Amino acid sequence: MIGNYLNQNLSWGHAGTPNEYNESTYTTTTIKGRKQNGFKLIRDASGAEVVSSTMVLTKSVISIGDLIDNDEVIAVNDAIGLNGSVLWAEVYLI
Repeated sequence: MIGNYLNQNLSWGHAGTPNEYNESTYTTTTIKGRKQNGFKLIRDASGAEVVSSTMVLTKSVISIGDLIDNDEVIAVNDAIGLNGSVLWAEVYLI
């Protein structure tokens, strides 16, 4: 059902191994999702309160530190179905 709403093409940069200068490298691909703008106070991976300006809904497996449309992923909340599988993910960007 949520698949009907995931109708936007988003650029996903999956974080890879750092290069020789210790900078993050990314493998870029296109995924389906829905990007919604709006401010929300959330906690990042270190527990600090930060303000997210964008939320993305997607069925792709996104990790903290990845990039979506060149914005960094700071938090991911998975929606779990009754059978224990991940239905979709709420991804928060900074």
